[in-house]
Amino acid sequence: MGIRTVKQYKESLKDGRRVYLSGEKVEDITKHPILGITCDTIAAGYELTASKDPEVKNLFVAPHPETGEPINRLFITPGGTEDLINRTKMIQRSIQIIGGLPFGKDIGTDCLNAAFVVAGQMGKKEYQENAKNFLEHLRKNDLHTCGAVTCVKGDRSKEPAKQKHPDYYLHVVDKNKDGIIVKGAKIHITSAPAANEIIVVPTRQMRENEADYAVSFAIPANTEGVTFICRGGRGAWSDREFHADRPVRELTEAMIVFDNVFVPWERVFMCGEWQFSMLLAYTFATFHRFTAISYKVPAVEVMAGCAVAMAKYNGLEKVSHIQDKLADIAAYVETLRALANAAAQNPVMYGDIAVPNPLIANMAKLHFASKYHEFIKLVQDIAGGIIATSPDKRDWDNPDIHDYLEHYLGGSEKYSTLERMQMIHETMRHVCSHESAFHEVTTVHAEGSMAAQKMMILAESPLKQYETMAKVAAGILPRDSF
Repeated sequence: MGIRTVKQYKESLKDGRRVYLSGEKVEDITKHPILGITCDTIAAGYELTASKDPEVKNLFVAPHPETGEPINRLFITPGGTEDLINRTKMIQRSIQIIGGLPFGKDIGTDCLNAAFVVAGQMGKKEYQENAKNFLEHLRKNDLHTCGAVTCVKGDRSKEPAKQKHPDYYLHVVDKNKDGIIVKGAKIHITSAPAANEIIVVPTRQMRENEADYAVSFAIPANTEGVTFICRGGRGAWSDREFHADRPVRELTEAMIVFDNVFVPWERVFMCGEWQFSMLLAYTFATFHRFTAISYKVPAVEVMAGCAVAMAKYNGLEKVSHIQDKLADIAAYVETLRALANAAAQNPVMYGDIAVPNPLIANMAKLHFASKYHEFIKLVQDIAGGIIATSPDKRDWDNPDIHDYLEHYLGGSEKYSTLERMQMIHETMRHVCSHESAFHEVTTVHAEGSMAAQKMMILAESPLKQYETMAKVAAGILPRDSF
């Protein structure tokens, strides 16, 4: 098949999967008022691979490295800087063209690329062959994926094997000649209910007595024993909102419950090799943080644009303290862009697989997360309190009060009141809404905590080199110590 249509993707979701949202079982997620938006957002990615625009199609579709058959470019295992740059371009162009990110193939291949790396490091030919065959399955059928990484964890002060319930971390409960049986739950899994395949990797380093928790595999979303319990979402545009003439783009998250799920051996990428669990989690995190910083660049560009526009609509763009804030906003955005680009330019090679530079990728994610709330505050400060108290679209459309709003809610005479109202509401969505509060939390915790990023930065930084340079400067070591 190679490249699927939107219709084929949506039909593939009607496979008997068990999905719940707000306590109700969802029989057809493609028609659900919230999950349907997730399906439409992902489906828009299939529109990109079918684009009539050669520039777009050539970015999102690539020839199969062996057969030449057209496949989604995200299914190209990165072999160097160019492949990593193309991943970034695909993610950013997706957001620019369709208004959202059809998140899934990117995170799924983040998991699978990490599995390839670790299988090679383990020297396990069967795992390498399993990963290769699964990748071909994805390529041939153009499947949407999700990455199931974070376990529910229970008492965070306790190790997996010491939890009150052993299922707080996903683990193997049985094995036979045909495969393994797993039990547990993964949480915060983006686009999970609308995925075709679930790719599981360990969430942390496991110890020798936790070998059953060192497990990685892939299974179809409708596998017996798999249940999705989903977060709610905003739904379609309402008549209260000023908004662009485009669909809402949103992805929901789910907890995935694995209740004694059978996994065939040919779909297993790790089973008991606890010594390599950290490498798998670590390598996935590097790939995934690179994905994260790629999609966050256009996200913060729009928010920065809101600040620039609101400064102008409020007539304050030349005021010194506003310009100072805009400089801080621009520095935040451009530092993130530079770090994202640098992570691709200097990859670490594992055989013929290029891993984004771990030090720089983690620096970029830490920069984004640790300074995001300050960035939000700057946008809020420039926009003004109107983003919290603005009348809505129904008020604007009511002839009894429209003229009052037209008259009193104008700003700079260079712009219409309607333009200002549209930008107020766009800014509100980004920095003063339920949606923006959700993103403030996910910015801190998605793709790993800031503490996790600092741990990886510490592990990757050349601290010994720094020390040697200082000792040479102090005369403790000779100058030829480098």
